[in-house]
Amino acid sequence: MRIALALLLTTVLQAPPYVREGDRVAQEFRSHRDRLEQFFVDLRMTIQREVSPEEGAALLRKLEKAPPQTGIYGYKMLPRIIDIPQPPTPIRSFSYSWPITETYIGGESVKLDRAKSDLARVSGSNGKLPLLSELVDRYAELVRDQSTVDQYIEYNRFWQRSIAESRSRYDRLTEVYWMLKSGNPDTAKSIREVLGKPQAPRFIRVRRQGSSRVVLQVRLYTDIEDDAYLSKAKAVIEEAWHAEEAGMEYAVEIDLRRLTPDSLYRGKGVPEPGDHLSLDKHIARFPDDGGVLTTGAEFTHGSVGRYIALGPGDLSPRTLAHEFGHVLGFNDGYIRGYSDLGEKGFEILELTAFYDDIMSAPREGHVQPTHFKLLMEALGK
Repeated sequence: MRIALALLLTTVLQAPPYVREGDRVAQEFRSHRDRLEQFFVDLRMTIQREVSPEEGAALLRKLEKAPPQTGIYGYKMLPRIIDIPQPPTPIRSFSYSWPITETYIGGESVKLDRAKSDLARVSGSNGKLPLLSELVDRYAELVRDQSTVDQYIEYNRFWQRSIAESRSRYDRLTEVYWMLKSGNPDTAKSIREVLGKPQAPRFIRVRRQGSSRVVLQVRLYTDIEDDAYLSKAKAVIEEAWHAEEAGMEYAVEIDLRRLTPDSLYRGKGVPEPGDHLSLDKHIARFPDDGGVLTTGAEFTHGSVGRYIALGPGDLSPRTLAHEFGHVLGFNDGYIRGYSDLGEKGFEILELTAFYDDIMSAPREGHVQPTHFKLLMEALGK
């Protein structure tokens, strides 16, 4: 037993700071989620005890279910593709880190403590029904916030790992970040020109329809088995990747090719729903004469010239179109740098300089004729 504990302690201490700190913050978040579940149980019991069955039934229908577990992702978990309200003012810069995430968790704990205090005074209140109704609404808000923080944690894990594995590349991007931050328009223009050149994969086919329409045909392999979901994803991408200029129309057509998980794994070791995958090994099983649309990621992201990996968090149509832009060969148009926080891991720094380009600003940007022209130039067309 002592040997096993010693080995475990050694393994933990040998983990890099961003992993150790991430595990600590994630555990703190799981504790918050457990407290939220207890509040859910107490709230239900109070409703059943303090108001009439008729009034209570309406509140219990709104209360629905306990908060979901944290850190849940895996194979075959599909995000909802829905419109997500965006902030009224475009976000120019954004940063996230384990200390920032821990601050979010602390704020949620304060809100939960207040809700628990208010629940404790229901019995002596003259307005039990309005107070319970308000607490049901506050519980729903706490569950929504839990989902948001959960995504921050997975986002942190992914990009902190990426920085640790590619420090020299992110050192260069951090220099670019501070150049853009300076606001020099000439610097911003030159950076945009570099970032805008796609590494177009050779599986894109260019088809001209007369003298006024160009179609990019893109083969996309998938192991997703939900036909309705695939139809929606295809329609969303094709609608977004469409542009017109001076009488010329540009469009994308996706040639969706279905592969069963059994055929990908040749009947051996086929992953089950919810399994955690090695995405690199999973993607390598797909043919390389097309892009890939699959599941199993902590959060949805794209790989330049290769794949979209879906995570469980809600996905806006524009974000899905942005990730498809990576399959076409475009890098992110915004800059992602970092600051080394030592034992606290990294602070990830993101800056958007251009809001008209979907690869720079997934929330506000759109596909432009220039995207198609750059792709055709890269393909020698």
